[in-house]
Amino acid sequence: MSSLTAESILALKNQQLAALKYTQPRVANNAPSTTSQNFTSKSNGSSKKKKQKLVYSQPTDTGVVKHTLSQLHNVIRFLKEKVDVPQTAEDLKNNKIADINANKELYNHMINNEKILYNSVDRTFQYKPDYAIRSKEDLLNLLKERQEKEGVSRGMPYRELDDCIDLSNSIKELESEGKIMVIRLMKDNSPRLLYYNDLQYNTPMDKEFVDMFHDVKVPDESDLKKSLEGAGLRTMAVLENKTRTEDRPKQRKRKQPNRKIKITNTHLENFLMPTKS
Repeated sequence: MSSLTAESILALKNQQLAALKYTQPRVANNAPSTTSQNFTSKSNGSSKKKKQKLVYSQPTDTGVVKHTLSQLHNVIRFLKEKVDVPQTAEDLKNNKIADINANKELYNHMINNEKILYNSVDRTFQYKPDYAIRSKEDLLNLLKERQEKEGVSRGMPYRELDDCIDLSNSIKELESEGKIMVIRLMKDNSPRLLYYNDLQYNTPMDKEFVDMFHDVKVPDESDLKKSLEGAGLRTMAVLENKTRTEDRPKQRKRKQPNRKIKITNTHLENFLMPTKS
């Protein structure tokens, strides 16, 4: 009996040891674990939160336009205002126009632009006007060359010289010296047309003819055109006071009412309109 009891006790211990050594079956790798899912969801959640809170840093307000072509436009406009003074890179930067030392693309545009004169020795930039006029002698030579090329009737419009240096004093001096003739606007007396006055055609005249010329009364401006037409003369197209279309007030087009037309020709009624059943 005792032997059976000892054997049963030994067998029971062996069963317990076997149960401890027994390993549970492993779960297949195809099914993701809950811990990995939780970690992934947390990481995704944190990344989404980061994306929502992501704020891009804004550039500091330096007063300089970032776009290269916009900067080039600003540079040309500034050089035009300072047409008689060459500007350096530091001048452009100090005036908050552009920083060409930090923008190589803008620098290349400037040295190759047809409206900018670049001095490689002094490293300065200057606006290039349509006509290189620096003095009243340059203006006089330009008017003389233009008259010889295009004729006496074609003067130089003053608006073509807007991008040059200030020529108001030069025009007054040349006009007072009798070297040029100036046609001015009536509203503000500003120059409109400039002519070279060739002195070889200024032949002296007797006082009698000069007095006769000044005694001729000029008609009023409203009757001047009719008087010229009555004398068989045509007005100069250049000096005609034409009203600009953009200055005229825009007339609103009246909307035509949608009127119903009643047919009075009864013999065409069945031909033009569907007959009633």
